Amino acid sequence: MNVFTTGTPENCKQYSRRFAKSVTVENNFEQVIAMAKLKELDKLCIFMDVWNCSGPFNQLRGQAAARKIHEIDPSIPIIIWDGREFIPEFPGIPPAFQITGEIIPVKNSNELYLSFENYKNKVFSTTIKFFRGTLKNKDVPVKECVNCFLP
Repeated sequence: MNVFTTGTPENCKQYSRRFAKSVTVENNFEQVIAMAKLKELDKLCIFMDVWNCSGPFNQLRGQAAARKIHEIDPSIPIIIWDGREFIPEFPGIPPAFQITGEIIPVKNSNELYLSFENYKNKVFSTTIKFFRGTLKNKDVPVKECVNCFLP
């Protein structure tokens, strides 16, 4: 199953309509974790942050969420839109609001980090290509990853 997850209900509604039935849109990250544990998760797109997960603020940046999924199954390809995690400058503030400072490095080769500012109106089409397995390295000229898993 291909899953798109984000913390904001507005994004879930918008993308549910756009993906129709080809992608499961889920805003409860605990459900995504369960899918990974049950081997039901084929590919995952994390849209910035996730909510409804265990932790002090009930939310995680996309990079931390990807790390949780890869602890369960390191083979799942994940694309993350603007969800980089930073070393906290201000302890006690939720990670979703810690979006400046020193970036925590990407560690997994099957995690692809893309920025909205580089893709603007191609976010949806790029995500669809990822889920369909047709996304190529040439489609994402500006990316952050260890060793891009795309052909």
